[in-house]
Amino acid sequence: MKVDILKRYCLLSLLALVSCLVCASQVWAQGATEANQSGPFSVAVLDFDRSQSSGASSDATRAIPNILTTELANSDRFTVVEREQLKAVMQEQNFGTSGRVSAETAARIGQILGVEYLVMGNITELNIERGKSRSGSFLGISTSHKDPDRAKVSIELKVVDSESARIVATASCRRSFDIGKGSDSTNIGIIRNTHTDNGTSDSAMANLYYAIAQDLADQLNTARFKTLPPKVKYNGFVAHVEGDKAYINLGSKQGITQKLVFNVRRDEQKGTIKFKRTIGEIQVINVDEEASECQIIKMEGPDKIKTGDLVESKF
Repeated sequence: MKVDILKRYCLLSLLALVSCLVCASQVWAQGATEANQSGPFSVAVLDFDRSQSSGASSDATRAIPNILTTELANSDRFTVVEREQLKAVMQEQNFGTSGRVSAETAARIGQILGVEYLVMGNITELNIERGKSRSGSFLGISTSHKDPDRAKVSIELKVVDSESARIVATASCRRSFDIGKGSDSTNIGIIRNTHTDNGTSDSAMANLYYAIAQDLADQLNTARFKTLPPKVKYNGFVAHVEGDKAYINLGSKQGITQKLVFNVRRDEQKGTIKFKRTIGEIQVINVDEEASECQIIKMEGPDKIKTGDLVESKF
């Protein structure tokens, strides 16, 4: 028994040296502790779901998330996955791109992308009401006026934690927006003076989508993320595997404690798509200053955990 204990602690003590030799290019990139208490938060914005709305077009389900992604990326509170990368991963993993995904599926997407949160949107109303037209004449002068078209909008956002699949924040846009400026016309005999603005032109709809996305981004930028709990994320790698035990290059100096659970992930590339695949889970059972012994508690597939695999603490 004493020999086994001595062997275990000798191995833990030597892991700091092993970590310098194994995957040296990853040590400092992946061995740091990241404290995320007020941002930036890493997020990805999914296509919106319009299955419960009769008025929303497919353009809206993509255009609003595109603009929302840009608005969040322009803030110092978020780092955002590019939409093309998100689309590629969705297709590669056969998740579909309709926006109709569950919180659990969204969490899985977030884990593959390596982001903390997924933003999901549901368009329940996006209907265009035509502006009223009025006309009249007096002493040979005829006039006509058309009010601007109005868009009635109702959109609900959910922010899903990629680790727990819990909804941790919400936002909504329930407003009416004028589209364009309507039109006015005055006729005096052969003189005609007309001002017209096509309220439902492509540019007007683009302005509408921008106004909606900006409204939602403002909410996420201000109050919605203030109540999220602080997160401390530990990144490292597997330095050694022995039976059902994995030894990692993180220890008490980095704040590691017993019972902390890590996802074991592996960088993969298919064609031009790069993503992290989850291999399994490990739990810390013994801690040294610069290394820890972990029990393998879960495997995601047939692949075994191996030296060089990345480890990320579960929040």
